Amino acid sequence: MRFVFLLISLPLFPQSLIPSNINPIYIDNYTVNDIISLDGNTIPPYIYQNIPYFSNLNPLEKKKKFIDFVLPAILIEKEKIKERNVFLQKVISSSNNLSSINQDKIDSLYRYCNCDTKQELLLCLAEQPTSIMIAQAAIESGWGTSRFFLEGFNLFGIHTYQKNIGIEAHGSMSSEPIYVRKYDDILASISHYLRILAIGDSYKEFRQYRLEGFVNLELLPYLVKYSERRELYVADVKEIIEYNNLSIYDSFELNNE
Repeated sequence: MRFVFLLISLPLFPQSLIPSNINPIYIDNYTVNDIISLDGNTIPPYIYQNIPYFSNLNPLEKKKKFIDFVLPAILIEKEKIKERNVFLQKVISSSNNLSSINQDKIDSLYRYCNCDTKQELLLCLAEQPTSIMIAQAAIESGWGTSRFFLEGFNLFGIHTYQKNIGIEAHGSMSSEPIYVRKYDDILASISHYLRILAIGDSYKEFRQYRLEGFVNLELLPYLVKYSERRELYVADVKEIIEYNNLSIYDSFELNNE
């Protein structure tokens, strides 16, 4: 069991507060065969509505199907952040007085990023490498086979103390019950993870170097607080990225036509 060092009570952010131009394609999948094989580096905005069962697949098939399943959703959530960033850049370039332009959207950005300054917004909205997201999802969900993924779409091992929104983590060393966060869909799981990295105190350096353009492997040391396993966890993420050549997905984009 990995324990995520995060704002464990951080609520989900209502994505509807910042409208998106993405036109999702919903797929009512029933088996892994309903997962569409991805070809090329522009990915349609597929959203799979049901949790697939990957355990019966051989290792190579399981990894391929898992990536085909999570990648469109990852790119959708990243695109939402990108749209916010593009909006912010336009505001910055047009006026130094942020409060006078599109006040509702700006206020939503500050709420999303839980911050007070323009620089903090820029740090918050910097792009997250897709390869890191896939690798962490693979580790934390066991390539889509963990109980927490199967019961609650939890891709990233995120915890909660609230029983009503969680799945009990058996074998916890804590004196209080700890629960793994349960989500309604895959987008909510990814969105929550992205916001945790965007505002969590443990990831300040990670955000700074991400904004400065550090690539995936260069950023990994600054995720050391993501797990109680610290450097061993970072080494695992690095190995997953390198062994499975996940860096290729950092150049993939969403096809929203």
